[in-house]
Amino acid sequence: MKKAHLLKIFTLFLLILTHFHLKAQNLEEDTVKKDSAVSESKRPRTAFLELGGPGLALTFNYDSRFGHRVDKWGYRVGTGYYNTGSNSVFSVPLQINYLLGANDNFLELGIGTTFLYSKGSTNGTVFQFDNVTGFIGTATIGYRYQQESGGINFRIGFVPILYDEGLIPAGGISIGYTF
Repeated sequence: MKKAHLLKIFTLFLLILTHFHLKAQNLEEDTVKKDSAVSESKRPRTAFLELGGPGLALTFNYDSRFGHRVDKWGYRVGTGYYNTGSNSVFSVPLQINYLLGANDNFLELGIGTTFLYSKGSTNGTVFQFDNVTGFIGTATIGYRYQQESGGINFRIGFVPILYDEGLIPAGGISIGYTF
């Protein structure tokens, strides 16, 4: 069972890595003249700090689109940690997401998994965690404000979490920078 989960995560990791290295090549001569005043658009990338969300804790995340548009398909990967003394959580959220909208306002839909390592006590002062190591399923339904030209972005969303014992309704809020 653990080998199957590790194989899935390894495959997703390889897909993300190949995304950075693959480029299409046109072997034919380009006969269309390009205007030198028009610059080629670049892929929107976002770094953000999130409280809650698929990482369950305080996480630092990186998000990018698969194409050169500010909307449509993309992915996010992050890492998070939270410690209250007697309880701690380390997480690595991975999600594929889709942005739908215009004029810097988007509906964000995402699905993925989070690797979770938590150590805890039922006597926690703020949160109570079980001792868990493994993967949980996550989804995101939320709002994203992200300017096409870059700058500050903001996200808020509903994040249902699926694990062995059922579904946990959760949420998340983040602020970051698009470049």
